[in-house]
Amino acid sequence: MHVTPARENPVDVKSLPIPARHLLPLGRYKALNMPVSMTTSRGCPFKCIFCVGRKMVGSRVRYRAPVSVVDEMEYLKGLDFPQVNIADDLFTASKNHCFGVCDEIEARGLDLKWSSFARVDLVSYELLKKMKGAGCVAVSFGVETANPRILKTIRKGITIEQVEAAVSACADAGVLPHLSFILGLPGETPETIEETRTFGEKLKAMGASYGFHLLAPFPGTEIRERAQELGIRILTNDWREYHANRAIVETDGVDSATMDGVAKQWKDEFDEYLGEVKMKMENGTATPQEAWQLVSLENTVINCDLMMKSAIEKNGAWAVSQRRCDQDELLATLAKRVYDYTGYPAARVKDSLKWAMDAGALEYKISGETVKWSWRDHL
Repeated sequence: MHVTPARENPVDVKSLPIPARHLLPLGRYKALNMPVSMTTSRGCPFKCIFCVGRKMVGSRVRYRAPVSVVDEMEYLKGLDFPQVNIADDLFTASKNHCFGVCDEIEARGLDLKWSSFARVDLVSYELLKKMKGAGCVAVSFGVETANPRILKTIRKGITIEQVEAAVSACADAGVLPHLSFILGLPGETPETIEETRTFGEKLKAMGASYGFHLLAPFPGTEIRERAQELGIRILTNDWREYHANRAIVETDGVDSATMDGVAKQWKDEFDEYLGEVKMKMENGTATPQEAWQLVSLENTVINCDLMMKSAIEKNGAWAVSQRRCDQDELLATLAKRVYDYTGYPAARVKDSLKWAMDAGALEYKISGETVKWSWRDHL
């Protein structure tokens, strides 16, 4: 590992142009039907011992001008992504900045769904209501654990009471709160895991959603540098495993298999919920929101599988007759040629491909007696 020295002068974020997204295969991103991310600031003064963000962006918070922020949001709306995710560590920390962005959105009459990250101690009903009025639909909070002792150890700087207050404020403002917990932090035991699960269910009853990640002790974090002192055993240095979906650490109180089991149980419960939604769709009792959630997720999974396995590239070309080709027939043929790369039947794969095509993410060309399908890289 090579560590470069800190810059003498941090980047002036107000001088940066909008990212050159035209150089990315945006059509493929659109085919996944997921939000597109952007940032409106850099920097985080907090000192959570598990987070590498501060090392990457510095401790001093620097905000972009609201006009520039909304220029980028308007550009992203023009690309027809379903939602914009503001990925700042501290979007809500500065009331002036947050209100300035919201005011600019409203002044332009920009009809756009967006979400943001926030800390539970840096939101209020007033702030969330303002965000809601400007199109914000969800806010994600990193809570990490329900155990006060672990919160103190990791220097999170929040309390359980602040978490509950933030969830209540979101509910009152009409914004969906999502809570993220980390398994495997210093001091984790089966009892603290259950404490967190119980707390998550309490927050769910208050209108929140929640999920789990597993600790990834990235290089440069204090939790990695003090692992032995903190009772953390790091099981691998294979960076491919540092995706926060499987346990790669153990604590003195809980092993990796136990944490993997908790994450699997949570996933199984979510899958069971999706199965219930599917049955409700079949008998016509699913709400539009429930149906959209399942269909959207399936589209993402199917198209991601097809991309990762290069199914379109391998099977997307074949001979056709000189007669005029029917688009629906071509889609059906493509689905039959690639469906076994997924866990879904050909008819469902066809629906997903049609969605991608309608979104401008998938296209075909007929040259002579050959049709060739491809993901549309540039929008």
